[in-house]
Amino acid sequence: MLFRSIGLGCLTPDIGAISYGTACTIEVSNPKYHEPEPFLPAYAAAVPNLYNMDVQIYRGFWMLRWFAEEFAKELEAEAKSQDKPAEAILDQWLNDVSVGSDGLILQPYWGPGLARPLAKGAIVGFSNIHTRKHIYRAIIEGIAFALREGLESIEKSQKQKVKSLRISGGGSLSDEICQITADIFGLEISRAQTIESTSLGAAIATFTAVKEFKDVHEAVKSMSKVSDTFKPNATNHRLYDRIYHEVYLKMYSRLKPLNIEINNIFKR
Repeated sequence: MLFRSIGLGCLTPDIGAISYGTACTIEVSNPKYHEPEPFLPAYAAAVPNLYNMDVQIYRGFWMLRWFAEEFAKELEAEAKSQDKPAEAILDQWLNDVSVGSDGLILQPYWGPGLARPLAKGAIVGFSNIHTRKHIYRAIIEGIAFALREGLESIEKSQKQKVKSLRISGGGSLSDEICQITADIFGLEISRAQTIESTSLGAAIATFTAVKEFKDVHEAVKSMSKVSDTFKPNATNHRLYDRIYHEVYLKMYSRLKPLNIEINNIFKR
């Protein structure tokens, strides 16, 4: 994480860095110390005089592998015959389901966060129209909702809005996932030239240290590039905005008492 923001060229408080990997994160750099969430400190960045505020969904795109193994096992053979991961085939399902997964809303706490130790995963809104394809899209949307909530916590702490986002990690290879993310955040998202932004950031730091560049900003300008940019669809964003404010943000507080009872029943 120390080098991801460097690799993505996110060195100012108005640019956010998203990583779609096994764990998913939203990260912002700031020259002043701010805590991204209650009980969660910022950490010193690899760049002198910068702090990284980072909110993480611990079971991020791990959930895609979980879904494939539990609900789409037969796709493994198909994926193997096409010499591609099962997630690449599942990615095609996203266009088969409408924006908002026809009212299926997912809270992606398959692993609880530091600020919400009692959180559990939840899916609400099931009806007879829903299929496993809806669940898959709801996972993607739920992770993006959670990261948006994390970004808003960061913005509140630093008292400054983020104007654009850059994205990397395995999930960023999907145009559909990048577009869904742009629509949920309502922000322009640029995909990095490589999913390995952390490795690129380490290389940038190394070249800066050996004086190949006068400073890290010059190195970032030279070495950190974007390949594609996704602009939010205004119609989709309006629908996602309603889901986010009217349903998603209310889920944790309303489910928390039930999660406590689950812990009591199962002695957790």
